[in-house]
Amino acid sequence: MDDLHGGNIYRLKREKGVEVLDYSSNINPLGVPESFKKAVIENFESLEKYPDIDYIELRDAIGKYNGCSIENVVVGNGATEVLFLYMKAVKAKKVLIIAPTFAEYERAAKAAGRDVKFFPLSRDFSLNENMLMEFITDEDVVVMCNPNNPTGKFQELEKIEKIADFLEKRDKKLFIDEAFIEFIDNWKTRTAFLLKHKNIFILRALTKFFALPGVRLGYGLTYDKDILDKIKDIREPWSVNGVAEIAGKTMLLDTLYIHKTENWIKKEKVWFYEELCEVENIEVTPTETNFILVKLLNDNAKSFRKKMIENGVLVRDASNMVFLDESYIRLAIKDRKRNEQVLDVLKRVLK
Repeated sequence: MDDLHGGNIYRLKREKGVEVLDYSSNINPLGVPESFKKAVIENFESLEKYPDIDYIELRDAIGKYNGCSIENVVVGNGATEVLFLYMKAVKAKKVLIIAPTFAEYERAAKAAGRDVKFFPLSRDFSLNENMLMEFITDEDVVVMCNPNNPTGKFQELEKIEKIADFLEKRDKKLFIDEAFIEFIDNWKTRTAFLLKHKNIFILRALTKFFALPGVRLGYGLTYDKDILDKIKDIREPWSVNGVAEIAGKTMLLDTLYIHKTENWIKKEKVWFYEELCEVENIEVTPTETNFILVKLLNDNAKSFRKKMIENGVLVRDASNMVFLDESYIRLAIKDRKRNEQVLDVLKRVLK
């Protein structure tokens, strides 16, 4: 779990008294929407009551945001809870994870008693769907992150549909983590949820796009009623608290914040990528989302991370991810001022 969510900023402050720019955590730099702050104050007395155990209004808001029925939505205490509940609920002995990717998929599968195998992405981190389909044998569930963390690559609908069709014919399931999809261009026309395949389960979170990691709220979308019923049967009651409920019902309607974020990331991810490409001694992976995978040509991630901390910046050491070696780090994309600061530090450290 070390450094997966930028939590090391607390340890650095405790142990060394160091304040750093946290570029290991991929959170919207625009911060928490004002609409949410206002809604919490206005609804403060509602916190004296238990949330609705069925989360009708929250699920309705999520459904409208995604153009689907409330019946297609399950909510959880962060995307992590939904992931772990899915792995417990699904009928599966073996899980195949497309990697390199987020480590929690393996943890969730193993916690549910599933065997885990990994399928490697191509050298440029694209997904060869034909090779994947040849690779699949007796795995019951295929797990992918799209856009993928840490590579920033996005697989288009045609490719997803081909994989989903292949799996459906063999009574297998496809789990897709779309936690970062709102950062890609025109995401509502590119989500796999549009396919309406019963064997697809989509994972989402409010953590990244709405800058709310401290208020845990994630959700799942699917047309598979059986898996939704099983998740509801095994989850703890009231796992989503009242503050998170207010957040979901408020922020998904905040079109001003949503448009502002979309305009920011569209420009900044291109600018930051192009600037990084001018920096010597690194290779930069093109990205469609709010982070960038970087290969160090003359250093290793552990020592580089230490040097960056000494210069006031925390980066994600990605060398412990499956199929990545010790030369890989991941950088968040934030506002222009901080991105310029980090570029200056990078250039100094890489000399």
